[in-house]
Amino acid sequence: MKRTPKICLISNPDSIHVRRWARHFSEREFDVTLLTFYQPESEPIPGVEVQFVHPRTPSVTAGGRSRAARSAQRFPGLLRLATAARYRRSRFYRLLERINPDVLHAHYVSDYGFLAALSKRHPLVVSAWGSDILVDPGLSPITRRVVRWVLGQADLVTYDAERVREVAEGQGASSGRMLRVVLGVDRDLLDALKSRMIPPAARPPVILSLRSLERTLYNVDVIIEAMPAVLAKVPNTRLLIGNDGALRPQLEGQARGLGVESAVEFVGMAHGPVALAELLGPAAVYVSVPSSDGTSVSLLEAMAAGAYPVVSDLPANREWVGAEGGTVVPPGQAAPLADAIAAALTDPSSRESAAKHNQELVVQQGLWDANMARMEDAYRGLAGVGVNAGGATR
Repeated sequence: MKRTPKICLISNPDSIHVRRWARHFSEREFDVTLLTFYQPESEPIPGVEVQFVHPRTPSVTAGGRSRAARSAQRFPGLLRLATAARYRRSRFYRLLERINPDVLHAHYVSDYGFLAALSKRHPLVVSAWGSDILVDPGLSPITRRVVRWVLGQADLVTYDAERVREVAEGQGASSGRMLRVVLGVDRDLLDALKSRMIPPAARPPVILSLRSLERTLYNVDVIIEAMPAVLAKVPNTRLLIGNDGALRPQLEGQARGLGVESAVEFVGMAHGPVALAELLGPAAVYVSVPSSDGTSVSLLEAMAAGAYPVVSDLPANREWVGAEGGTVVPPGQAAPLADAIAAALTDPSSRESAAKHNQELVVQQGLWDANMARMEDAYRGLAGVGVNAGGATR
């Protein structure tokens, strides 16, 4: 009889990526528990048991960030050590003992990975998301040591971009214990796009941004700063800003201050594949210009939808966006960004050819199901439930 592997995820239960991951493996008949410190604010995940140590308290904001988390900007290394000590004093690890998973999997190396590694449980999987490897170790010597220690403890490290792999190996991860897993494009979105995509060359001058408004890292303010120059060249351009976060009032004020508020619309979160397809399907240009990044799921979704990518010149972006598939620009600079957007909006043939190239690339490398199949094999191997050459469970 096939044994059901028991997986315990340690991560943020309100993260759309974590919820998507947990739901996927629950639907694949894994026994999935999500262990976290605070009670989630999101709706329950079907088929997934969520265990938490504390209920929400007034110290936690509507966005899910505590005062302690905000202080991490000033004392990141010390806060990580203090948080780990607090978890040890709580019933967090007692809950983990009670769950007793076959595989423990922490998403985000420098925070949840540290907490998972302190449990001394194996097999341990840690997933590098980008900033935890590319940014956090540079914030303090303590964080740098934490990341190196966690990577050395892990039985498997997953990553989504070659640059993340290179840096992780430089920080102590073993090349023989790494697996590339891209948080790719759902087939549900591809199905929803079929009836909602306008041919790329015929799309109106609509720019779409889907990155979080929670962190300045994503440079959404630079996109707004570029809008006056874009409008000077393409007067009827519209910028749609999806997602949400604490920076939204500030960004809305910036748009008013620049006199472009009538051309900038904050559309909030797109919930579900149909709502996302309705945003992506008509978009001529997709813009994502963070200062640091791994493989961006929203970039892959935009590529699948045929929107022309204008992205920051980062190693992870260059893995997906070459000269034939879009334009890379220096992060943090509005003038070259405006030039690239205007050039794309006025060149329908380039948008058409880029869309064809990008859609093929996503099918080859960026589909969710194909990437999760590799992760499923890894889970079964770590749990001692092997797979044969055809992928069937033994």
